Amino acid sequence: MTAVVFVHGTGVREPALSALVGRVTAGLAAQRGGLDIVPYDWGTAHGATLAAGGASLPPRSGTTRGTGAGPASLGPSDETTAAWAVLYDDPYAELASAAAASGPVVERPPGTVPPQQRIRALLTALAARGDEPGADVGPGLARAATDLAAHPL
Repeated sequence: MTAVVFVHGTGVREPALSALVGRVTAGLAAQRGGLDIVPYDWGTAHGATLAAGGASLPPRSGTTRGTGAGPASLGPSDETTAAWAVLYDDPYAELASAAAASGPVVERPPGTVPPQQRIRALLTALAARGDEPGADVGPGLARAATDLAAHPL
């Protein structure tokens, strides 16, 4: 019997792992019978855990992210839906919120380059190299770098 070792991706944990292994097993069985599917759950023992309910950035005072953090009238799925709606409208919303809460602007010493100009210069240089630096992940690197250079925080 042929064994197939299934190694899950970085974001997979139980109970989603069992469901995923079931789908992979069913899909492979449909293609070829007699396979022994051996799942390897490395994430539970060695992977990162999701803190703050999986929020990518900690909540800012007066905002909600995660179960129980918002108004009593909103349930967990309402909060999730509202958070995703904001991100669909503005994919940079969480980053802009974090940047806005970073503190007061201080005067820079003469001759220093503002952080946003350095980021824009690095992204522009990356875009000028085309898709070659990211060839292993597929096309689109140059376009993504150009888009990001237009919106530095």
